[in-house]
Formats: sequence, C-alpha cells, structure tokens
Amino acid sequence: MPDVTQAEVGRRLYHVHREKLVEQAIKMIQQSLGPEWRSYSEDDILLLGHLLQCTWNTIDQKIWDKINFVNVTRNDLQKILSYGEGVGPGKNPDPASVVEIKKILLAVK
Repeated sequence: MPDVTQAEVGRRLYHVHREKLVEQAIKMIQQSLGPEWRSYSEDDILLLGHLLQCTWNTIDQKIWDKINFVNVTRNDLQKILSYGEGVGPGKNPDPASVVEIKKILLAVK
C-alpha cells in the first residue's frame, strides 16, 4: 500500500462525508417531490449534487443538519439548478451563485 499522508486521508474523509450528506439531502428532496422528481434528467440530478456539495462547503454542519430538505419545493429546485450554467466536472459555480443557493436552502422551512 502506498504511503498516504494524514492530510490526504483527512481530505478524502471530508469528501466522503460531504458526498454522503448531499446524497441524503437529494433523497429527501426526491421524496418530497414525489412523481415530479421524474421530470428531472440524470444530468439535472448530477448538477444538483455538485451544486449542493459546493454549497455544503460554506454551511456550518449544525446548520446543514437543520435544513428541512423534505420541504424543498419544485420552485426552490428550479432556482438552485438555474445557478448551474457552465458548472460541471472541474468547473464549480462562482461564489455569488453559491451564496444564492445557500440563501435558498436556509429559507426552507
């Protein structure tokens, strides 16, 4: 097994934790939207995951845990996805977009 630094292990654990929490959030959104969820493409869902991961980086864990993702509406989801233009592997949303996505999520009751 190759030598792996503690920093690399820590970085990987951070990414795995973030991915797990974002997956849980997406599942809750899917449940809340019910049949409407099927109107979103696989690319939309991948984009949502990427946008949520980038936003997760900016939200305190205790606050993230209190977001009621089951109350995310179709309108909220459309707004979030609207900030994904040009975003993809290796291309994150600009910081202003992340701030707007964060506002949407923190407004979910």
